[in-house]
Amino acid sequence: MGDNIESTRHWIKQRISSILLIPLTILFIYNFLNVAYLPYNEVISNYDNIFNLIVAFLFITISLWHFYQGIEVVLEDYIHNIIVRDLTLKTLKYLSWILTISVCLSFIILYRF
Repeated sequence: MGDNIESTRHWIKQRISSILLIPLTILFIYNFLNVAYLPYNEVISNYDNIFNLIVAFLFITISLWHFYQGIEVVLEDYIHNIIVRDLTLKTLKYLSWILTISVCLSFIILYRF
């Protein structure tokens, strides 16, 4: 029974991240296309706008969260050796956190400097 509840929570979290990514993807791509051919300094000044910075930050971090949720399900379904599966899931979790922290630090540096 507890496993069933956890699976339902995981499913709901994936749907929430999917729904959040719909508007964020549209806004991120729109902003990206606006700055794609601009010189570096103009791109950086575009991200001085806090709205653009928050959209990019949320898009990247929620995408990482959504990726982690999806790959976790795939690994749980297709890796049958429990030791290998647990090690792979743990490694993936650490890598996801490292990426998320790197993104946070990058955006702090971009906004502050």
